[in-house]
Amino acid sequence: MKLKEAFKDSCLFAFNIDDFVVLKAVLEAFEETGKPLIVQLSEGEVNWWGMENFFRITFPWQKRGGVFLNIDHGSSWPVLEKAIQQGFDMVHFDGSDLPWEENIAQTRRVVEMAHSQGVLVEGEPQADWTEVKKAAEFQRKTGVDLVAVFAGNRHGMDPQKPEHLDFSQLRALKEAVGEETGLTLHGGSGVPLEELERAIKEKLVVKVNINTLLRITYREEVEKSLAHYQGLRIYELMKPVKESLQEKVKLLLSLG
Repeated sequence: MKLKEAFKDSCLFAFNIDDFVVLKAVLEAFEETGKPLIVQLSEGEVNWWGMENFFRITFPWQKRGGVFLNIDHGSSWPVLEKAIQQGFDMVHFDGSDLPWEENIAQTRRVVEMAHSQGVLVEGEPQADWTEVKKAAEFQRKTGVDLVAVFAGNRHGMDPQKPEHLDFSQLRALKEAVGEETGLTLHGGSGVPLEELERAIKEKLVVKVNINTLLRITYREEVEKSLAHYQGLRIYELMKPVKESLQEKVKLLLSLG
């Protein structure tokens, strides 16, 4: 199954992968549920893993189908180019901090390079609140496959400041970009589960990014494990961490 086909069938959750424990949790959740998903690397995570290393480790799941690879918040041309040549399924070019016309021009350049290799592109017109007219113009001038939008969601997660989606805005954005272009939500960690489920059920979004939730869970579970486990076997120390992450991933996958 190609990623484009997977997006037509369902909304995919995209998980940033900080290390092998997170990857193991996500892939085992995939094995249990059979739900397609995306594993993705930010540029910092690319530097940590090594792009070729990550591609090789995940290749058996890629080959079987259902696990897709993405570069998240790519802004470096060499990183994006290498990912496309390596065989990633999609890349996200984030030019939202650039002047408007430059964002459009740079995104269009990435689209031309990626589409020549059959790779999908996600673009990001604005970083905080996405205006309907801006989203429509951005899609029309760049030809992106996916548009990252903000309608109450935001990057990261602050437990003291819950996020709430503006569904009328999401519907307007979806209409503006057209049926062939998917909307994506960044900052999915901070959106209430029932709102994510509603956005998915109403077919307003095709991709939801999850990162901060995994990082918070990881740190909390490591601290608990260190407090109770006095041995030296790392796999025993990290087992409850992996299991907790896996349950969080399975819960999210159940929403789709």
